[in-house]
Amino acid sequence: MPILNTNESEVLKLKGLHLYHANISNCSMRVRWLLDEKGLSWTSHEVNLGRQENLEDWYLKINPKGLVPALVDNGVPVTESNDILFYLEKKFPQPYFTPEGQTEQEAMNDWVDLATKIHMKAIKTYVYGTMGAATKKRSDMARYAEIEPDKELVKFHQKALDGFSREDLEAAVDLLKSVFARMEARLKDHEYLVGDRMSLADIAWVPQHVLLSRVGFDFSPYPSIPAWAERFSRRPAYKTAITDWLPKIPMWLMVPVMKLASWWRGHFTS
Repeated sequence: MPILNTNESEVLKLKGLHLYHANISNCSMRVRWLLDEKGLSWTSHEVNLGRQENLEDWYLKINPKGLVPALVDNGVPVTESNDILFYLEKKFPQPYFTPEGQTEQEAMNDWVDLATKIHMKAIKTYVYGTMGAATKKRSDMARYAEIEPDKELVKFHQKALDGFSREDLEAAVDLLKSVFARMEARLKDHEYLVGDRMSLADIAWVPQHVLLSRVGFDFSPYPSIPAWAERFSRRPAYKTAITDWLPKIPMWLMVPVMKLASWWRGHFTS
């Protein structure tokens, strides 16, 4: 689990729970949601990815990878969204979002791990590829390559600037279809991904539906998935953690606006 050691005085002096996050980041959504479901008090620090705040020195002192979200718990940074879920679940066990039986616990862990495993090669590739999106400027890339230890992530953002190939997008869609077919098979007869109550598996995956549905992924072959996600949307914590952070513009307008912003960033910023 990426619990980081730090000597940064500005980080060490933070008291309580501090979350560094971005509004429509699906990874940020799941952490906000668990925090609010558990009724925890936390201080919000919104990181503007469009302005590259995640690559500024102050943020790299919190998460050297420059990724959101990052949690700081009384001066201790915890990174990687799904690891943050497990961290919070262990430290603040009430209410508990882990099934009782070992088999169901393993199934929950598998779903959460799968969300991590396909994040870049399926979720991010589909979102960035279909929208022509890029969050980095070309002038950022040399410095980004120096500070980012994950070279696959560097390659990803370079592809986002240059344009994903048809093969990249087809592979992403095929992987998403495979995962959602498996999810549909489970949800057509069950209310939850694992067990008979809400778990970390649901918390990890509902934000995937939120993001993908907003950028036009076709869920019509998997009707149980939107119905499952919609049930959770009625929860008060869902509203405060997800709905309240979504852009207040119609879905049909959001995608063109984001495409235009990304195109401008890639062509008219140095």
